[in-house]
Amino acid sequence: MNPFASPLVITGNGLLLRDFTETDLPVMVDLFDDPDVALRTPIASPFDLAAAREYLAAMRRTRAEENRLHLAITRPGEDVPLGMVFLRPALCMVGYVIGKRHRRQGLALRSAQVITEFALRTVGLPHVLLEIEAENTASVAVARALGARRSDADPVEVVSKGRSLRLDTWIIEP
Repeated sequence: MNPFASPLVITGNGLLLRDFTETDLPVMVDLFDDPDVALRTPIASPFDLAAAREYLAAMRRTRAEENRLHLAITRPGEDVPLGMVFLRPALCMVGYVIGKRHRRQGLALRSAQVITEFALRTVGLPHVLLEIEAENTASVAVARALGARRSDADPVEVVSKGRSLRLDTWIIEP
């Protein structure tokens, strides 16, 4: 069985992770057109319907070319995305984006637990990494709640949208 086959549905922790579809495009605008998302991710900003279409096409392309997953976070029986989790197996990397109206509901932790378990048990990755700015206290708290530990590696320095970021690497081992 190919764990990256489409359509993909992963359930756990009261959540259902699934592929994004064309019907999600307006909701994607609502989720990703947010200053916090623009600040902490490489997702286009402003994020309008055209950007949503481009991002959906990029999700599909990177899935086909790299087995990279971008999955909508939903609740069973409610098909509206609340955010997104991603898995980049080549780098053992996971991450998430939670829509502004859906934050402070434990969605980041619960969805990160589900995608981490999938990455370790189904995909067979040796560990999972998260890259987090030290100032992003909410994501640092999620990493700690996941049982991640900050690695000894030097921070990764990247430039995104003209902003220099120093990202600490957190590691989760089985």
